[in-house]
Amino acid sequence: MKISNINANTSVSSIYSSIYQGSMALNNFKLNRSLFSSNNALGISQLGQDAMQYVKDIKSASKDLSSSLKDLSGSAFSKQTAVSSDSNIMTAGYTGNRPSGIKETSVKIDQTAAGQVNEGSRLSADAAFGESGASKFSVDIGGKTTEFSINVAAGDTNSSVQKKMADAINNAGIGVKASVETDSAGGVSMLKLEATSTGDNDKSKFTVTDITGSLAAKTGANEISSEAKNAIYSVNGGPSRTSQSNSVDLGNGLSATFKKASDKAVTISAGKDMGRAKDAVEGMVNSYNSLFGAAAQMTDDPKAQNLASKMVNISKTYSSSLSSIGIGFDNDGRMTLDKSKVDAAADNGSLERFFTQNSGKNYGFTNQLSRLSDNVSKNTSNYVSRSAFGNNLTENFAYTGLGDLLQYSIQSSGWIFDYSS
Repeated sequence: MKISNINANTSVSSIYSSIYQGSMALNNFKLNRSLFSSNNALGISQLGQDAMQYVKDIKSASKDLSSSLKDLSGSAFSKQTAVSSDSNIMTAGYTGNRPSGIKETSVKIDQTAAGQVNEGSRLSADAAFGESGASKFSVDIGGKTTEFSINVAAGDTNSSVQKKMADAINNAGIGVKASVETDSAGGVSMLKLEATSTGDNDKSKFTVTDITGSLAAKTGANEISSEAKNAIYSVNGGPSRTSQSNSVDLGNGLSATFKKASDKAVTISAGKDMGRAKDAVEGMVNSYNSLFGAAAQMTDDPKAQNLASKMVNISKTYSSSLSSIGIGFDNDGRMTLDKSKVDAAADNGSLERFFTQNSGKNYGFTNQLSRLSDNVSKNTSNYVSRSAFGNNLTENFAYTGLGDLLQYSIQSSGWIFDYSS
């Protein structure tokens, strides 16, 4: 290519000075962005810029993939926590510093804590409200009264008035949540009000009163459906306890969050914290797709296509086992995630068995994919062809291999290679 002010006799150090600013370390180039105008001296083509972005993308994605796979090889499954025998009824955890051991504890929930609920009248959703003009009502909660003024137009329906009231209450942020529930099949709608706090206390109790007009009475928003109440529970068969919250300190460093009452006791015991493992699986899927997607879109580069093919071949071998733990593949070859299956696999131990066992096998999924991602990260130039940068990078610019070319070439959006890793 023709390079203004640089010829075949220009030294490498002069090229460095012309192109880069800052440190001369290979892993710390800073770009002189003034060279990247539409008429830049080096004339980098769009093809070359796309190739540079590809190099940057696979470098980053392969590092992320390696990190996720390393976690899934063991450390993601090592953290201990308090585990509930039925997470649909109650979840468990530690309070403060995690104790070195945990004594098995049973909890029976007779009643969960709740705030007051007012379920309004079920009105014909599309029928005319039958009252127009400005109307006022108030909501009193926690000793504070808030007034609301609603303008009802002549053509407003029951559901549109209910929505106006709900919006006004929600926008006020007074500790009452309002919603309009609609039964499409029955053609009815209902204004529902719920205290956002729980327990038998003033912050969980409210009254709705008409001031002018009859919005509260006509919508039924002033009628209490269920009173505010405390949670009632017992620990290890002991006497009943109460709590205004469903998040409870059980003592002995344990905590619990109640979800619903039950006739049976739920047991808390020591177990593995699978949250980190599930996060690592999601991270692996995302970084796999980033790496695969970058390679797959370089359709004219045989080295990039070879990388995509290697990933597909590794995945195909284990597609059945991956599917059983919630990891599938779409028609383009990208990974998909079924979180409900991942949760089930985490609970029954198959998630841990798959990743840890396959990290110990020479041709196991985890091991093979780790080796490939590590190689992409450390030897990135092996996965991009010289032709991907276009023919205009060859004339009057001496290099002995693709590594040199990449080392001296330009990326307008950021860094090139970290040869120190």
